[in-house]
Amino acid sequence: MRLLIAIEEENGMDSKLSEHFGHCSHFAIYETEAKSFEIVDNKLDHSNSDMTPVEQIMKFEPDVIFTLGMGGRAVKLFSEKGVELKTGDYKIVREVVEGIDNLRELNFGCRR
Repeated sequence: MRLLIAIEEENGMDSKLSEHFGHCSHFAIYETEAKSFEIVDNKLDHSNSDMTPVEQIMKFEPDVIFTLGMGGRAVKLFSEKGVELKTGDYKIVREVVEGIDNLRELNFGCRR
């Protein structure tokens, strides 16, 4: 499984989670089978008329996205693309990875 996590900083497995997906500065990508981990800058171009931010995220080929909050439109669009959305009471990436079997479904968006 390829897990994409919205984070606020580049501090490895101790990176703080972003409160809202659309405002994160980086994404952590964790590959469960290979146990590989990388951090990439959030370079989403919201003004790109050829590719929506959701389509840009899909280039990372996530199976699951973990976030503490996401707008309703993005929730709908990711769901339509077959990407599972998860959340939970965690503060850093390490907690998400270690608690991967206990992540909760995120099926509603916030009003941001």
